[in-house]
Amino acid sequence: MGSRVETLLRDEELTLRWLPGRAPRLVVAFTGMRAGFGGTPLDEFAGSAGQGGENNVLFVTDRRATWYSATGLWARILGAVRHLVRERRVQETISLGTSMGGYGAMLLPRHVRVKRAIAFAPQVTLDRAVLDDDRWPRIARPVLRDLAATLPDTGAHYYLTAGAGCAADVAHLDLLPEHKRVHRYVLPTGRHNVAGALKEAGLLGQVISAIIRGRKTRLERLYETFAQVAA
Repeated sequence: MGSRVETLLRDEELTLRWLPGRAPRLVVAFTGMRAGFGGTPLDEFAGSAGQGGENNVLFVTDRRATWYSATGLWARILGAVRHLVRERRVQETISLGTSMGGYGAMLLPRHVRVKRAIAFAPQVTLDRAVLDDDRWPRIARPVLRDLAATLPDTGAHYYLTAGAGCAADVAHLDLLPEHKRVHRYVLPTGRHNVAGALKEAGLLGQVISAIIRGRKTRLERLYETFAQVAA
C-alpha cells in the first residue's frame, strides 16, 4: 500500500481518516467503535478497502456510538462525503461497514448516490417494537429507525451478510424486503463478528474486493469456500 492513512478530523464525536487512491472510486468505510473493522486494525484493513492504492477510502468513526444520531453528526458525515466526491471527481461510491457501521453503510445510499452497500451483521432496525434486540443502547432519535422499507427506493445494490451463529443478526436480515438489488447471505458458521471470522479464514479482503467490483458469482464462491473451511 503506497499511501498512508491520514487523519482529516478528530473531535469528541467524530473521526474521519483518509486514504487516497488512483481510481475515481470512493469507499466510505464506517468503522467500529475502536476504529477498526471486524477485529482488523484500521491500517491493516485499509489495504482491503483501498485495493492496493486503487480506491480512495474515507474511514468514518462515530466515537460515541450514537448510531450517527448525535446532533449534526450525520450532516457532517454527509458533508465530508459530498466534498470528497466533488474534489476527487468520484464516479462510483461504495459504502462498507460492520454492526453499527453496517447500519451506516445501509443508511448512506438514502442521501448519496451509492453503487453498492456492503454490510456485515448490520442493525436493520433500531425499533425495539419491531425487533427486541437489547444488545445495543436505545437510540432516542435515530437518523432512521427502520432501514428495510427504504432499500428499494435507492439505486444501490445491497450485499448483507450475517453468521448463523447469531440469531439476532439473522433476525435483522429477515426484515429485509425481497428485491433484485438486495442480496443477503447467512453463513453457516460465525457469530456477530462474522467479518472477523472471514478474516481468520483469510477471505475478508477477497470478499470485500469481489463486492466492490460487483462480482457476485465470485463472492458466492468465496462464501462456499468459507463454509467448507469452517465445517
